[in-house]
Amino acid sequence: MTNIQNQEQASSTESSRIYSLFYSFFLIPLMIVVFGILFYLLFAVITEEPTDINQLLIKLETGSIRDKANASYRMNKLFFNDPDIYNSSYTNRIIKIHNMSKSEYLSDNTLRLHTIMIMGNSNDSTFGPILINELKAQNEEFRIKSIEALGKLKYENASDEINKFLSSNNSFLEKLAATGTLGNIGNKNVIPSLVELINSWPSDWLETDGPELRWEAALALLKLDYIDNKTEKIINSLLKRSYYQSYNELDENTINFVMLKILNILFSIDDPKLLIYFNESVKFLASEDPNLEIRNYAKKVYNILKK
Repeated sequence: MTNIQNQEQASSTESSRIYSLFYSFFLIPLMIVVFGILFYLLFAVITEEPTDINQLLIKLETGSIRDKANASYRMNKLFFNDPDIYNSSYTNRIIKIHNMSKSEYLSDNTLRLHTIMIMGNSNDSTFGPILINELKAQNEEFRIKSIEALGKLKYENASDEINKFLSSNNSFLEKLAATGTLGNIGNKNVIPSLVELINSWPSDWLETDGPELRWEAALALLKLDYIDNKTEKIINSLLKRSYYQSYNELDENTINFVMLKILNILFSIDDPKLLIYFNESVKFLASEDPNLEIRNYAKKVYNILKK
């Protein structure tokens, strides 16, 4: 009898030990994982960034400064990635939010800057006059972002005001933004100003600013279907990697970006006959450039040339 009791006790002890091992090494870790997943899902739901434009607008209208900053950043990203989601019903609300950011009682520079960018990414020309007015802002960053926004909107009525920024009285970044925007807008009345900018090289203010302004002017003229000897020389130079050896501050990613930007302009140029000026440069890139993306893009441009 005693032996049976001892055996039962031993069996009970073994079962308890097995259960303890199961509880310690399987059940507890499993519960931790399950609760961890549940906590993560709950946290994700609570902190999920809204993608509905109306929700974001409400945050911009009534949220805290932090909410406004997050919502305006999110809205900019949405419009930048997909301009087609913009709806004209948002326009008046965005204008009110922008005016609110400029008011004395709020004076939220971050919100003001973001609403300028939102206007540019909206593809809504209604914002054109507001952005032109922002060109007079005391803050240089507001002016630069407004110039860029008008370029994205291709707002032709802004051409004259933006053209004034090529004056030597303005900063290098303002002139650079203005030059690129004039090319994007597409008003050929500004061609003489861009040609003069290139022809005035080198001058004291251009030399101080560096070559990027002259490069951007050449790209703008290319977008406007204008080619002269200096523009042709600059563009062909920018399509050669050896040209950049004199500019140690430019890394490979920047060089690739510039070359792809030029190829993109050439691919979408209105007058394909102008491509003949860059035939040899494009042909070389299509077969010899070490960057696969550049080779492929150059092949697309070269195929147009061969037609």
